[in-house]
Parts: sequence; structure tokens; C-alpha cells
Amino acid sequence: MSNTATRILVGVIGIPLFIFLIYKGGIYFLCLSLILSSIALWEFYLMFKKEKYFPLIMIPIAVSAIIIVGNYLNDGFAITFLPLAAILIFSSEIFRKEKKNPLNSLIVIGGLVYITVPFVMLNKIISHQSFNYIIFIFVLIWTCDTMAFFGGKFFGKHKLSEISPKKTWEGSIAGFLFTIIAALIVYYFYSNEISLKDALCIGIMAGIFSQVGDLFESLIKRKLGVKDSSNIIPGHGGVLDRFDSLIFVTPLIFLYLEFSKFFIYNFRV
Repeated sequence: MSNTATRILVGVIGIPLFIFLIYKGGIYFLCLSLILSSIALWEFYLMFKKEKYFPLIMIPIAVSAIIIVGNYLNDGFAITFLPLAAILIFSSEIFRKEKKNPLNSLIVIGGLVYITVPFVMLNKIISHQSFNYIIFIFVLIWTCDTMAFFGGKFFGKHKLSEISPKKTWEGSIAGFLFTIIAALIVYYFYSNEISLKDALCIGIMAGIFSQVGDLFESLIKRKLGVKDSSNIIPGHGGVLDRFDSLIFVTPLIFLYLEFSKFFIYNFRV
């Protein structure tokens, strides 16, 4: 089976299942978050191991699961537990019998901040009852990624970054503009559930930072000399390759929604 056919088959099977779990929310989405974050962390740490760093792997994955589940059960748990986990991880490096390196602990903490925290926030975002923002975010990211690809393929002439030579300014602009259009289309059909201001603001954030997230993961892979974070998804690479944009966009949208809610509750006219 060709790589293109494999990608299509995985998409046909995986996307409906993924949307179903998001739609169900609750414990279903929590389980999905645990699986994806654990695999993404494993990929992240393993990439650094190939470059002769030696971050712990299983312990931070367990810590990540505790943080995600703990915050699901008790809002604010992550804020309390993450600093404690950081201290324990830094301390554990001192008592390693071999391969001691303070950078090992920094890589471990970096992975938890980079991957685990956004998944904690996703489980908070999905609790918004008025509108399924998670599906909305995925629609925007998918639109941006798809249109940036085709915009670059057909019109790309000016290189966007040395990090990823195939990406162009033309593709990036196309991705951004079509993301805004997608946000407006969603608003048109769901204007009773999401405001025009929220749709536009989230569309702008997704259109810009989904591409930044993709470039950031490309920078990591380039510096560590790997092509994909793993080969766990046939034809698509690793989980981190597929969700790098989501990881970057989520904190911004979470903060936007939380601040919007704060101002609505506290500054009503």
C-alpha cells in the first residue's frame, strides 16, 4: 500500500473516532488525552535520547497522567502539583548512579510544560457547555494546515523559514486567510452559540500559532536530527507530529476563554 493510501486510510478510520471521543467529552476525552499526551511525551524524550541526553521517560509520563487526571477531578490541581513534581524531578537527577546531567531534568520539565499543560487546558476547554470549542479548534487547525500546503504547492515562491524549507510565505498567508474564512463559516452556522468576536479572535490565533507550533516542532526535530517524532501512526509519523499545532494553540485559546469569562462575570454593565 502506498504512503498516500495509508495516510487516507488512517484518516478515514481515525478522524471519525477522534471526533466521536471529543463529542462525548468527559471521561472519554480524558482517556484520549491520557493516551495522546503519554505517547507524545514518550516521543519527545526519545528524540533527545538519540542526541545522547538521558531524560527520565516513564516517571514523567506517570507524573503527566497524575497531573491531567488530578486536574480533571480537582480544578487547580496542576498548579499545585507541577511545581512539586519539578522539584522531585530535579532532585532525582542528583541521585542517578550514572549519566547525570542537569539538562536531563530541564528536558523532562520542558516536556511536561510543552505537552502536558496544553492537554490539561484542553480538558478545561471542553467543559464549556455553550459550544464545543475543541472541534472548532481542530477544524481551524486542519483548515490552516491543508490550505497552507496547497497554497505553498501552487503559489509558493518565497521561503518562510530555514527551519522548514518547503514552507513558503504564500502558503502561510493562504493558511491564515482560509482559517479566518473557516471561523466565519462556523460562526454563520452557530451564531447562537459563539459570538463573532470569539470566532474571529480564535480564528486569528489558530491561523498564526498553529503554524508557529508546527515550525517549533520542526526546529526540535531539525536540531536533534530526526525526520519524524516516531512512526506510530502509519503514513503520518508520530503523535507529536500530528498534534504540534494543537499544543501551541491551546494555551492561547484557553487563556482567551478564561479572561473573556472573567470579564463577563465581573464587568457586566
